[in-house]
Amino acid sequence: MKLSNHWCLAAAALLSVFAQAQTTAPAMRSWTSTDGRKIDAVFVALESDGVKIRMANGSTFTIPLARLSAADQAFAKGLAAPSPTAATSTSSAPAASATWPRTVSLEDRPEVTVVKEDTETKQFIYRSPHYEFQCDSKLGSNVVREFGRIFESTWLLNCMLPLDLKPTPEKLREIFLARLFTSKEDYMSEGGVVGSAGVYMSGKKALMVPLSSLGVKMVGSRVSLENNNDDDNATLIHEITHQMMNHWLGVLPTWYIEGSAEYVEMLDYNRNGRFSLAGLNRQLKGYAQKMNYAGGGKSYTMIDLEELMTIEGGRWAAALGKGGAAQENYGSAGLLTYYFYHLDGKGDAVNVIAYLREVQNAKSAAEEQAAVKKHLMRERTYAQLAEDVKKALRKEGLDISYFPPGKNGPAMSTN
Repeated sequence: MKLSNHWCLAAAALLSVFAQAQTTAPAMRSWTSTDGRKIDAVFVALESDGVKIRMANGSTFTIPLARLSAADQAFAKGLAAPSPTAATSTSSAPAASATWPRTVSLEDRPEVTVVKEDTETKQFIYRSPHYEFQCDSKLGSNVVREFGRIFESTWLLNCMLPLDLKPTPEKLREIFLARLFTSKEDYMSEGGVVGSAGVYMSGKKALMVPLSSLGVKMVGSRVSLENNNDDDNATLIHEITHQMMNHWLGVLPTWYIEGSAEYVEMLDYNRNGRFSLAGLNRQLKGYAQKMNYAGGGKSYTMIDLEELMTIEGGRWAAALGKGGAAQENYGSAGLLTYYFYHLDGKGDAVNVIAYLREVQNAKSAAEEQAAVKKHLMRERTYAQLAEDVKKALRKEGLDISYFPPGKNGPAMSTN
């Protein structure tokens, strides 16, 4: 992949993740008691006959449900109610593999149902088992089945990784949504990124994709199938993975949000809907070469690990500017994720899996950081972790060095 194309991928991924983080993180709201008093706090949980909330200073307490206004009671019950989406999406989902799979493959092209075809309103809706595709042009079911493979196979992979991510559509959605655009101009007007093959927009709870990225183009009113290129496939796989992890994005650190998507993008993908995890060493070197042609797949200079693992969203976003460290950030996140999945400890990913199990129940930023320290750092300093990463990747045939701290500029003030 050329460097200029990767900037497009970086921009697309950034828009998806940080927009998602803003909407999935619990929002501060004003709660009103039955006697008219108000308090600003974040909803945490509904507990039998009370609502647990968290103040801006991090302290939590429970208010009796009966003491809240009728509107606030309904709001809390709505947040706590199990989403119909979860039951729909997970009931047919395969269990996560106990060990890292060698291959993950669809048995056949996904079945497609025509939901709506309205020429006057230009609303054309199709469904595969786990995706709804909304388009402004009519598409044949065979066409949807062809490009549906990449969506359904990426869903299947994220289900079966031993991380046990349990991909679940966003709240109030019963199925994942992809909005398809015949015109690149329409795609751009809805928030697409110049040159990108697709982008996950959390505010719209949808993955947005121009048809050209799916190997589909319109010739007059006729749909023509072409082969989409590997760069487009990689971008879509990255963005689909963000959508699969939408319910995780509010609790994961920036480097891992991007690194987990980079890892899936790293894997060999066959257009018949098959991911191969065999020969991971070769795929690792191919990824390193893609991210740094000068290193030839044999060397890579990573971001200082303390800087990488503590980077804020604002600094990550700023790196996309001219002269920024975006390429190094994404590559470093991908390599560090690979390390925790396959090289850390006994190489069985038990530490990162334990981290995920704990962080998914975290109620505060402090608890999220404690989970990183307990399961990923494990009493190591950042310097010690950096040396462990370097040694482990050297055994894989990749020579790692590190930039001095500050590649992304100074840390943002928290005051």
